[in-house]
Amino acid sequence: MNSLQNPISDPHTIDPELLKKLVHDALVWSSLHGLVVGDRNSHRSGLVPGVGMVHAPIALLPNSFPESHWKQACELAPIFNELVDSVSLDGKFLQDTLSRTKKVDAFTSRLLDIHSKMLQIGKKEDIRLGLHRSDYMLDEKTNLLLQIELNTISCSFSGLGCLVSELHSLLSHYKKPLGLDSHKIPVNASATKFAEALAKAWTEYGNPSAVVMVVVQAGERNMYDQHWLSQTLKEKYPFFR
Repeated sequence: MNSLQNPISDPHTIDPELLKKLVHDALVWSSLHGLVVGDRNSHRSGLVPGVGMVHAPIALLPNSFPESHWKQACELAPIFNELVDSVSLDGKFLQDTLSRTKKVDAFTSRLLDIHSKMLQIGKKEDIRLGLHRSDYMLDEKTNLLLQIELNTISCSFSGLGCLVSELHSLLSHYKKPLGLDSHKIPVNASATKFAEALAKAWTEYGNPSAVVMVVVQAGERNMYDQHWLSQTLKEKYPFFR
């Protein structure tokens, strides 16, 4: 959000020695603070925590972004949340709209089969929780904020995303040569907010035996992002085991 006071138009113009220092500091910080993913070159990296880790793919420096567009995205978030919730309650619309996708995607097909069975038996849930993430880009030609996608089923990087914001803020000691302004880097509290939402939904459900289930794929290299969320949930809400 305009985090560069004098934005560098071409990162290749950064002094090579300064760039080496930036990379070194970023890698050390990432290793110390868990901004990591599993290394694809280690077959155990997605199976055993602490084995075969590398830094997560990140932008070394924050990108300059108009504050007005940032605020626009924040204002749109609750509107899209309500839209997704409304669509989720329209069973016929979902079945009809995704009927072609069902034929070519086994995962979607299975979900629609489960959904169809719930419709047949009249199963309804009064308590619903949606964790959504909208991805945007700023169109260079029109200067418009364009939505790339709206994630509703795999809202990853709530954990690692928070760390990237912290890293960019801490690189502010390079303020003079790069024009960085840490005060203009937005705080990312998505891991805390996601955990808060999950805890609220669990409480509203009213069943002490209920669990929060994290569904992961085999050999998940992004396990640490998921662990950030589950660990935050356990630390802030000790009634979770």
